[in-house]
Amino acid sequence: MEPIASNVTELELADGVRIFIAPTKAKDVVTLQGSVLGGMLMLPRGKEITQALAVELLDAGTVEKTKDQIREALAARGIGLSFSSGTDRTFFSGSCLPEDFSFLLKTIVECLTGATFPTKEIALAKERMRGELEEGKTDTNFRATIALSRMMYDPSHINYADTIEERIKFLNSITRAELLAFRKMLGREGLVISVAGDITPASAERSIRSAIEKLPKGTTETPVRKLNQKRPEAKELLVPITDKANIDTYLGVALPINYDHPLYLAFTIFNSMLGARGLSSGHLMSTIRERDGLTYGIYVRAGGFGALSEGFFRIWATFSPATFKVAVEKTRKEISIFLKTKLTEQGLLARQDQFAGSYVVGLSTTNGLASTLHSIGIEGKPLSYIDAYPDLIRAVTLDDLKAVAKLIPFDKLSLAASGSFDTKAK
Repeated sequence: MEPIASNVTELELADGVRIFIAPTKAKDVVTLQGSVLGGMLMLPRGKEITQALAVELLDAGTVEKTKDQIREALAARGIGLSFSSGTDRTFFSGSCLPEDFSFLLKTIVECLTGATFPTKEIALAKERMRGELEEGKTDTNFRATIALSRMMYDPSHINYADTIEERIKFLNSITRAELLAFRKMLGREGLVISVAGDITPASAERSIRSAIEKLPKGTTETPVRKLNQKRPEAKELLVPITDKANIDTYLGVALPINYDHPLYLAFTIFNSMLGARGLSSGHLMSTIRERDGLTYGIYVRAGGFGALSEGFFRIWATFSPATFKVAVEKTRKEISIFLKTKLTEQGLLARQDQFAGSYVVGLSTTNGLASTLHSIGIEGKPLSYIDAYPDLIRAVTLDDLKAVAKLIPFDKLSLAASGSFDTKAK
């Protein structure tokens, strides 16, 4: 099969800009994924929510256009555009007809450079976000997630979660001046754009070069990687919420690795073998759900990994109040059984085939291809990685999986759960 990279045009420009252009056979659709430096890691403690509020308002009015003018112009062309926040980056994504690609790019740049954050829109956005946070007080999954992160990480770490009350307080304190200051971080520095679909490299390059000329340099700050100072410890925290039929439950621990760690790919395979989502696919689903009937779902939900942040290993499940205690005990037992009997060559080979196959299928869509190229860009990997990934997955060995198992202190998994607890349950 012809290497995918051979059909991708890569441009490396000043200020660390990386551009990927991938023409495909998809007709009448172009998908774009991109990001610029500027995120929570660059903000003072307690001000991280500034980014979330700014992202909410980037298309709510600019120096040149009102919110309605921006959104009506996009809708009239059938263009999808969204912004989102990250630890050290602000992301944007969009899709459009080929003839509207330049307009999409110009709109993105206009929002990044000219968002005015009207006072009325700030008030409305704060009201929406406060409402979501207030609703979160009765969301068992949200509450359990916050509780676990606060047990796993020290308060200075980016993965340490503020309480809902703290988030509301911080949200209320954000000023328009702070939003404008954050917007000034966003520019060419570290810009990554990936484009896939019905477009030629020459036309895409012209449109991109023309659009990004208007971007300022942006932040040049490189945040210092802060290591987690909290040692793993088997703690338990139950967050009661009345009148809930199920208990959202997490077992987890922070790990001293990021996505550049030599065992990271082995870690993803290990997680899939233990806790993949498909019925009977992961060990925990085939036992705790299919065999014992103790849950609707139980998965490994690792995350929080970045170039500058160590992530976590965690298992999520939903249990009934009546079976909560026994279900947690059985889950811990099945983890031990998995470590002793299920790390096999046969199981590894099956998972490698699945990973490699899913990866190739994912690249067959414009969104999957653009997303993968964007990830390669922000992670600093060479373009050749897009073709090397299946081979890297197949290079993982059983010894690698066993090394991952030693890396995770299973005897120190913290438990965080939220719901209505049955004090009479055994």
